[in-house]
Amino acid sequence: MKKNILKKISIGLLSAAMMVSMTACNTKIKVNYDYNAEDYVTLGEYKGIEVSVDTDAIENNLINTRIQNDLESNTTYVETTRAAQADDKVTIDFKGSIGGEQVSGFSDNDYSIVLGKDTFTVEGFVDELYGVKSGDVKVVTLTVPEDFSDAPEYAGRKIVFEITVKTVAQPNVPMITDTYAKEYYNYDTVAEYRESIKNEIQDTIDEKVTEAKKQAVLTKLQERCTIKGYPEDYLATKTSDYEQSIKFYSMMQGITVDEYCQKTFNMSFDDYVKKAVAQDMILQAIADKENISIKDYDYKGELPQFAKDRGYSDKDSFVEKYGKDKIVKNMIIQKAQDIVMDNAVYK
Repeated sequence: MKKNILKKISIGLLSAAMMVSMTACNTKIKVNYDYNAEDYVTLGEYKGIEVSVDTDAIENNLINTRIQNDLESNTTYVETTRAAQADDKVTIDFKGSIGGEQVSGFSDNDYSIVLGKDTFTVEGFVDELYGVKSGDVKVVTLTVPEDFSDAPEYAGRKIVFEITVKTVAQPNVPMITDTYAKEYYNYDTVAEYRESIKNEIQDTIDEKVTEAKKQAVLTKLQERCTIKGYPEDYLATKTSDYEQSIKFYSMMQGITVDEYCQKTFNMSFDDYVKKAVAQDMILQAIADKENISIKDYDYKGELPQFAKDRGYSDKDSFVEKYGKDKIVKNMIIQKAQDIVMDNAVYK
């Protein structure tokens, strides 16, 4: 009898422990929001948004871009004695000096630039190569970008380049014909060549179509909502974050952050940030209205894929970089966005 009682007590204690553990796993994770969305957003109807996306145009654009890249890879160059012009390849030696001292990071030999396609770290450098001929020597004074982070000690300083032109070569671009498709890719026709590219990049096409649908829906969502203002601290934080991320791409093209946004998004950097912040606030307001929350069990289960979708194969390094609180808030925002997307109508 005593053994049975003890056995029942043990089972009871084990069951209680399991219940406590399960309850803990199902507890909603508390998050600290930087603002109250209702203070800044008046929600419009966020379900049943109708959009149309030209999937054929997206597909053709991606295929044509790939064909153009292939064409550039198959382009050969022939040296010429005339002055350099757009699409020519100019090969140079150059030495960059700041304060009378040569800087190795701004000096190189046998450096080739295709005019109109390639860029250079220092603005104005490529422009100086138009009109040069083989054997020319030029000395030009330019300015290192103010936001040059690779060597901050040179940012904003005058730099003198001595440029020696070794060769100027004009492009010999193949014609896209059935003969071209056969010679370079072993397809009988251009149509077969295009179809092979489509099959190869189908995943990318699908991703771009999905992204286009998302942007179309989110743009209409913003049009349906009213933004009453922006939380200053949150806006400042996002401005700093976006400036750092966009600067990498703008420097690669030799342009400012604002110029990059105008070129890529057709809006100023400030407008781009405000649009992104407005989207966050709208989705946060939707999350509040839908009572969206994340439980500890769901957080642990979804974290590996959530991290992977954002470029992190290791969830622990993802958490270390962003912190659990920020990740949970983004999971909530993602669920709010999923509600909008799942209820959208695509025509």
